[in-house]
Amino acid sequence: MRTLKLPLLAALLLPAISLANGYDVPNVGARDLSLSGSAVAAQNDAGATYAMPAGLARLPGFNMSLNVSMLVLNTEWTAPDGSTLAPSPDSTNFSPVPPVGLYASYGFKLGGNQAGVGFGLNTPGGGAVNWDEQWAGRGRIIIVDRKIFGAYLSGGYEVLPQLRLGASAVYYYATEYLKQGIQPYPDAYGELSTKGGALTWGLSAEYTPVPAVTVAADYKYKGVMKLEGDGHFQVPPSLSASVQDQGVKHELTYPSVLNVALAWQVSKPVLVTAGFTYNWYEVYVADTFIGDKGAVINVPRDYGNGQTYRLGVEYAANDQLKLRAGLLRDLSGFNTDTYSPTLPDGNSWAGSVGAGYAFNPNITLNGAFFYAVLDKVTATGTEAFPGSYQTNAWIASIGLTYRRDLAGGGK
Repeated sequence: MRTLKLPLLAALLLPAISLANGYDVPNVGARDLSLSGSAVAAQNDAGATYAMPAGLARLPGFNMSLNVSMLVLNTEWTAPDGSTLAPSPDSTNFSPVPPVGLYASYGFKLGGNQAGVGFGLNTPGGGAVNWDEQWAGRGRIIIVDRKIFGAYLSGGYEVLPQLRLGASAVYYYATEYLKQGIQPYPDAYGELSTKGGALTWGLSAEYTPVPAVTVAADYKYKGVMKLEGDGHFQVPPSLSASVQDQGVKHELTYPSVLNVALAWQVSKPVLVTAGFTYNWYEVYVADTFIGDKGAVINVPRDYGNGQTYRLGVEYAANDQLKLRAGLLRDLSGFNTDTYSPTLPDGNSWAGSVGAGYAFNPNITLNGAFFYAVLDKVTATGTEAFPGSYQTNAWIASIGLTYRRDLAGGGK
């Protein structure tokens, strides 16, 4: 394959590069989601494999947590006042994605102390954007479909009756598809499809100073994924000589994440959970796409770090039914000077509600609904696509947990 001419390659890939900034998908475990992700220090099923590996040392016997969900993101774009861009406003098409959270764990005695191991799969990050084929920004992006899958092999050990430590081996794997129009040709477009993964690690600790209070921290180190794939272009005959398919590769980094959390059993029926999340999105200083014939495009992104404040309440109405609610404020590290419709971002408020019903001591069904409203963002700078963006997102999740305290499996 011949190398694409550098100016045209830059024009085709420049807007898509901002996709690498990504965004985090909330923990879709139904109980965790109903508490807006604040239950890091109050894990009570195999989902601790992901959220708090140290907590596996509190789960005797066999434990399984199976969660399925639907995530929908909607963005409305409005052209700047006096702009000739049309039509305006315009919105993304309905494009649901199904994040999952599947976990299994086993608790046992080790050296006279409680220990636990777990394995899990989920979707901690990604993006789904589907604009109309002929919207005003088609030259920037039409479709984004990116999924970051996570696989976790975790363990926890009770060092002291009040202290538990945990560790994880983490494997991130990303698949990515982008479609972008080529202006001013209404039927011309470029497509990019890549995939790749990275192995990394995590550490956690959980401390119970008094029976009613638990504090915890979980840290997962960044994963630098080496993505490789192909670029395909549908162009008119006048461009076919200079625009040809070729291989493409780039690095996609899922950032380091720190969660610090508190769980307080205020009374027998009332549990209060709180959490703070810090994301090192400063790793997105620039993104580089490399064609297999020597073309190199480097684009500055200048993201800052992000942080999220979380609060949740769980109320046991009786021995079978638990009601839950949560609230969070997320402060993103996005930069309006490089803002792009490839993956709308912004500071946000979110709330959640949910419930859990125990059919018996071993089987519980949980459900949750999460809704987020992002602050309106107006793009600035010459690198951003002009206009204002208003985004909202919702997630519905349902999960089933199964527990069995096998002989010799617990205290």
